[in-house]
Amino acid sequence: MKKRILILTLATCVGAVQAQTNFYTTVTNLWYQGYKSNVLSLAEARLLQNTNDIAGLILKAEYDLEFLELTSISNSYERVIQVGDTITTTNFVKRFVVERQEYLDFLELFKNEPIPGNRLNEEKAKANINHKELPTGLLKALEKDGYFNQ
Repeated sequence: MKKRILILTLATCVGAVQAQTNFYTTVTNLWYQGYKSNVLSLAEARLLQNTNDIAGLILKAEYDLEFLELTSISNSYERVIQVGDTITTTNFVKRFVVERQEYLDFLELFKNEPIPGNRLNEEKAKANINHKELPTGLLKALEKDGYFNQ
């Protein structure tokens, strides 16, 4: 059943999500409804088309943090910072100033304070809870800047 939902989501959303003004609404609704793996699939589809797609990088980083994917989270965060530093649109820059520091803080935290195995499992289980907001305003800023109209 989940596979069918994923295929349906990808078939209806990936093409449309590439260039639409409601990208933020689409992905935040999927995330909120608990289809976080679908959001990851959308991110990966965007990154297949452009490895520097900031929206795909942000979504991948948020997924990695949510599910504490410790083997890839540092790389995901570093890529968001690297590509984010090159974006000069007004709303993104305003928001990125704050969130960039949060990304750096998380990188430092994961380096200096490893998560014990039992706590890691507890936190990963929490990631599957539905009705949680997608925790970034960077996508909304990109939408305001017209990034998804390209």
